[in-house]
Formats: sequence, C-alpha cells, structure tokens
Amino acid sequence: MMHSGTKLLRYVQLLDSALPIGGFSHSFGLEAYTHDGTVRTTSELETFIRSQLHASLVRLDGLAIKGVYEAIDQEDASLLALYDKQVHAQRTPRELRESGHKMGKRLLKLARSLYPQMDFSLIDIAIHEHGAFCGITTVHGYINHRLDIGLDEAVIGHLYASVNAYVNSALRLLPIGQTEAQMLIHTLLNVIELEWNQVRGGDPDDMHSFGIAQEIYAMRHESLPARLFMS
Repeated sequence: MMHSGTKLLRYVQLLDSALPIGGFSHSFGLEAYTHDGTVRTTSELETFIRSQLHASLVRLDGLAIKGVYEAIDQEDASLLALYDKQVHAQRTPRELRESGHKMGKRLLKLARSLYPQMDFSLIDIAIHEHGAFCGITTVHGYINHRLDIGLDEAVIGHLYASVNAYVNSALRLLPIGQTEAQMLIHTLLNVIELEWNQVRGGDPDDMHSFGIAQEIYAMRHESLPARLFMS
C-alpha cells in the first residue's frame, strides 16, 4: 500500500512542467495564434485558454481520462485502445495529434523507469493487440490510476498541466512576465474545476471537441465566450 504522502509526491512529479517528455518544445497551437494577431495580450491569452478548456480539453481529454479509468477497472484493453483512438482522431490540427503521440510515448517510457513495480500489462496489450496510439492523455490517465489517484484529481491535474504548458509557451511568445503568468494560472484554477464539474457525470463515449473553427470564432467575438462558457 503506497503511503498517502508518497503518493501525492509522485503525482506532483507527474505534473511537473520540467518533466522530460518534450512538452517545452511545443506551443500547442498558440504560436500560430500569436503570429496572426489573435492572441497579443494577457487578456487575449486568458480567453484563448478558456476556449481551449471549454471547447476541447475538458470535453475531450477529461472524459477520455474517465474512460481510461473505466477501462482499467474493467481490465479491458480493447476499451482502453478505443478511447485512446477517439482522442487521437479528434485532436486537431495534425501537429497536435503528433505532439500528443510523441509526448505519450516519452511519458510511458519514463514511467517504466520511475515506477518499475507498476503494472503496464494492460496498456501494452492495448498498444500491441488493439492498435492504441498511446497518446499523452491516455498515458497520464493510466499512470494516475495505477498510482491510486482519484479520477477528479487526475483530470484536474491533467488540465492544470495543459494550462501550465500554454502559459509557459506564452512566456516565449508574448511580452508577459513570470508574475503575470502565475497570476493567470491562479485565476484559471477555478475555471478548470468549474468546467470539469459541468461534464464529470458524462459518458466517455460522448467525448468530443468543438473543433478549431468554433474556438477561433469564440475568441474573436467577445459576446460569445460568456454564453459559451455557461452552456
């Protein structure tokens, strides 16, 4: 039985932005938005991240992690692969699919070294027998389940790591400082929890992303986000 304090520390390590899985080298689409002038200020960055949380991260990644937990509970490698493939297929554009795949493979490789006693048999079957892509969302959910982290904590942690990745990218792309960046992350913590609470009772089979066109439209029309975030 893992001590609760040790379990927490292992979980925190998994969320560290310095984890060597290549996340630092990706902007997750933000670079394109900064170059075309859609995101220029901290306020616009916040709107962008809120749109990502509402339109994609919570309803796709969050429900996918819930599906991963259910698949592991049922010891169903084919179901695990199915949810992994659904996330991969819906993640757009192609660069995001590729980066998610690469980071997932690196995280899985790292996890085998960090947690030598962890049971990876189910995800190995999902990959080798059912063609799972082994994306970052699936691997994150799998490791957290094996670490005995609760579903809500696993999802919220993954969303926090995603927000942190966006903000770290913004530090390289926009004229904002570290203090301003940390204040933005602090503001978005409540948004993460509120967004997840809206969909946590949903069926993983209903995972979806609104798509990039809707996200851009939401960002460029000030009256829409307020209604969108309340739906």
